[in-house]
Amino acid sequence: MRNQFKQSILKLAEKDSKSCVLIGDISHHLLKEYEEKYPNRFYNLGICEQTLVGLSSGMAIEGLRPIVHTIAPFCVERAYEQIKIDLCYQKTDVTIISVGSSFDYAHLGCTHHCYEDVSILRSLPNMQVFVPGNSHEFDSLLQNTWSNGFPKYFKLSNKEHKNILDIQPFKHYIVRKGKGKKIVFVNGHLLDEVLEAAENDTTIIYLASLNNLNESSKKEIVAFISKSDDVYFVEENLRIGGLGDLIFDICCEYNIKVKAQKISIPLKFLTNYGKPEEHREALGLTIKNIREVIYGV
Repeated sequence: MRNQFKQSILKLAEKDSKSCVLIGDISHHLLKEYEEKYPNRFYNLGICEQTLVGLSSGMAIEGLRPIVHTIAPFCVERAYEQIKIDLCYQKTDVTIISVGSSFDYAHLGCTHHCYEDVSILRSLPNMQVFVPGNSHEFDSLLQNTWSNGFPKYFKLSNKEHKNILDIQPFKHYIVRKGKGKKIVFVNGHLLDEVLEAAENDTTIIYLASLNNLNESSKKEIVAFISKSDDVYFVEENLRIGGLGDLIFDICCEYNIKVKAQKISIPLKFLTNYGKPEEHREALGLTIKNIREVIYGV
């Protein structure tokens, strides 16, 4: 998705002279074309993430539309106060686009992990949170939410699912409408694993927006759940505060009871080094384990 990030921000720069990019000393080669084309709209502030966010807020207040780009843990966790006060409280039109996802930098250990970014940012008023599952979704969501007046967060992963879906901001997408009593809600690139694991009579509902769902989406989700016996949430985010809790909150809002199980990242540090695939195997974010959890086989 990083190459799509480059293409998407170039597209925005061409049509919006107010757009600009602030980076935290990463993606130098990737963004070289942008820097050469728009030298007065490209700023490398170094490893100063709190300054990165604070400055972007001031620029937005003055009428610019900044894109902040750096590694997820350093932006979301190190600069949390600035995101809370400078972006969300001030309601500034700043777009944060992170890389590193949950454990894309597995070889660098816990300091470079960030499975709790979605949970943290979903707790902040005005922040809009998106976890696109592939490059097509990312570009569509970015273009369709650009200059909407709200702070936004896009969590980009190295891994992508293979499906081309018509994903719209703040809406769900029914990937498969099954005739059975099981529903799987899934987010991000794990859609491929769910499609492989789930039987044909299982309903699969996909979400790339992780807050602010519109009323029609909420009502349709509630209608599906009210007719189901078992609901499952599959996501590569922290179990607390992610996709599962988003759906639980909707059920509470509509006073609907739900029997559900989360297949996600538990509340613990992943202390082993290695590859992202090894973490997914250890956490059960695999086709085999998803199938076992849903069907017991």
